[in-house]
Amino acid sequence: LKSTHLRQNHAGSSYRPFNVYGGGMKTYSNSMAWIGPYRYSFTSIFMSSGQENQNQHSKNKYPKVIVFDLDGCLWTPEMYEINFFMGARGSPFTIDPDDVLNLQTVGGEPVKLLGDVRSVMRELFLCRQKKKNDDEYEHEYSNVKVGISSRTDEPDWARELLQKFPVPLDDDQSQQQVTLDEIFNGPIEIAKDSKVEHFYRITNQCKVSMEDILFFDNEYGNCKSVAALGVTVVYCPDGVTEEVWGMGAAEFPRSDGSVVGSETYGRGW
Repeated sequence: LKSTHLRQNHAGSSYRPFNVYGGGMKTYSNSMAWIGPYRYSFTSIFMSSGQENQNQHSKNKYPKVIVFDLDGCLWTPEMYEINFFMGARGSPFTIDPDDVLNLQTVGGEPVKLLGDVRSVMRELFLCRQKKKNDDEYEHEYSNVKVGISSRTDEPDWARELLQKFPVPLDDDQSQQQVTLDEIFNGPIEIAKDSKVEHFYRITNQCKVSMEDILFFDNEYGNCKSVAALGVTVVYCPDGVTEEVWGMGAAEFPRSDGSVVGSETYGRGW
């Protein structure tokens, strides 16, 4: 798919693949993300190369750390919902016999990954694995740290879900898989103190600045407080979808305290 081609999306409106960094057109892979009229490649979204970026110094870097919230961002229901609306019957979680890629509570209620979480996680994992197998391989995701910042009501349940959610590594979902926890090779903050405190610890642990981090969260209050630190923050009220994933990539780095996606999802404060 060439970026000079105009196409139609499934809603009938036009889109064109877009070179985020400017200065030249690129050929994109088949994994694409929608952002309004634009469609972005998972594997190409953070691409940068020499001369193309000399005039785009503000967009010539990619995150060193990508952090995700858990409840309502990666999966649903949230842990408090299991507590209050499902009789606190959560663990032990098991594979849902009607949907082998998702889980169920001990009470038989489904627990599912949201949006395009599996696609994003698979991409991050495979890039890292390819780097491990080929030291000369270079990709924007191959060295990125992937972490968690969560204030979930049930940390033990959350850790169990991370250990049990399957992530297929190919299109044949019955073949090679990893579990969700294997994606996260970076800082794990699952604690009830504020997310601001989480991110101070993350920067200290990873030896990075706030401006080096990309963060996804479905709660707007958390988004605002973390964005004020200089982190690029993406508001994702429907979880991590192709759209918000692409938004974050296209806007990184954004360190002015504003929240990516706030206007898209009707949050202007």
